[in-house]
Amino acid sequence: MRIVYEIERLSTNGGIERILTAKASYMAEQWGWDIIILVLYKGCEESFFPLSPKVRVECLNITPTYNIVTVPLALYRLNKIILRIKPDIYITFQHIGAVSCLLNTHHTKTIYESHGVKQKMIHPFAINIAERHADAIVALTHSNAANFNHAKKIAIIPNFSTLNPQTFPNYYTKAVVSIGRDCWEKDFSRMNRLWMNVAEKNPDWQLQIHHNTTDVVKAYTSGSIFIMTSRFEGFGLVLIEAMQCGLPCIAFDCLYGPREIIKDGENGFLIPYDDDSLFIEKLTYLMEHPEERERMGKAAKKTVARYDKIQIMNQWKKLLTEL
Repeated sequence: MRIVYEIERLSTNGGIERILTAKASYMAEQWGWDIIILVLYKGCEESFFPLSPKVRVECLNITPTYNIVTVPLALYRLNKIILRIKPDIYITFQHIGAVSCLLNTHHTKTIYESHGVKQKMIHPFAINIAERHADAIVALTHSNAANFNHAKKIAIIPNFSTLNPQTFPNYYTKAVVSIGRDCWEKDFSRMNRLWMNVAEKNPDWQLQIHHNTTDVVKAYTSGSIFIMTSRFEGFGLVLIEAMQCGLPCIAFDCLYGPREIIKDGENGFLIPYDDDSLFIEKLTYLMEHPEERERMGKAAKKTVARYDKIQIMNQWKKLLTEL
């Protein structure tokens, strides 16, 4: 089986880049498939995350700006390279790939992976094209999948964690942690405002926000609570990773990921999106009760068993071989 993935860049440490490199490496190493990753942007082909040497990477050398020149050029180069490689299936996460589903001049089975929230995408026209013309749409959550009413085929395959923590965190550590890109949708400014209300009464506690780290297990286990204040999430991989490290999680019930991962009161707290006061109350409660941090953290670690890597990859294998 020959699979071509297309992505804007491999050089950044985002969730899409992390899960793509993990899946591509697994397919190449464990299944012996021929995997090629096409990187759209010039100078962004060196992977931030570990990538199997069996996976080939090629770059379309497009300037990282969407305009009247770069879009047709990207579509032309993408079509040309797919015709040369002749893959069995082409998988895209990006807007250029979504538009290519309409043209489909390379006559290749195409999958569009929706890693965002459909109604929050900045190029809805491209997503609507993918929905109607891709051979399959893969969503990460049931909630997001429900938005793709016109898809030829819809599959729900969540992400998995690539972490392998060997120990639980110290639940008496007085630190709250968060991990994520410093961008608008993650809304760290809201997190900082909330923390100001909490820290005033708990000056011996710290908030540790990690935007860029290669040792994510160390980052997670540097604290005893994980929090997230995103405006929306296609999935919320950091919640899975935090739980795998044994951390109780607190997040707002944003679109769409947290509600399918957090079991309120069991492995963390799911807070109504507009309720800052309740977020502060639940965070303060966990900070004041180490036995609850431990109980929820250990429950969280059990929760993520359903996001086992082999189990998730077998779902991918079934979809790809049957398409």
